[in-house]
Amino acid sequence: MASQLAYHARQELVERLEGYEEEHKPLLERVVRLLEEKLIPIVRAHAITGHARMNTEDPLLDDPLALRMMIDVLSERGFHTSVDIHRIEVPERVDPATGLIACRVKKVYRIEIRYQPSDIRRGH
Repeated sequence: MASQLAYHARQELVERLEGYEEEHKPLLERVVRLLEEKLIPIVRAHAITGHARMNTEDPLLDDPLALRMMIDVLSERGFHTSVDIHRIEVPERVDPATGLIACRVKKVYRIEIRYQPSDIRRGH
């Protein structure tokens, strides 16, 4: 049943958050700082809509555990978050002899956060 799935998902979320605190506290603190400094200001700016999208190239999110922590912390606070990793090849140099272009891969994390929008009463 759906209610059972939700209950177990919540239990697992709490267990993961406790594990982060016990086993990976410095990384968790860095993730929380990223949220406070970069993401939450954008979320606040979109409070009326209940939907915010942002892009970041922050290397902290290259760590899969940090990325999971970010999603879990936001989930625990009532946000619905999804992240897409967009890889872009960026030319760095051209070999004059062969004409081959050497590229590096730039990772852009596209973060979408949904939440209950602000209740605005128009004309009442």
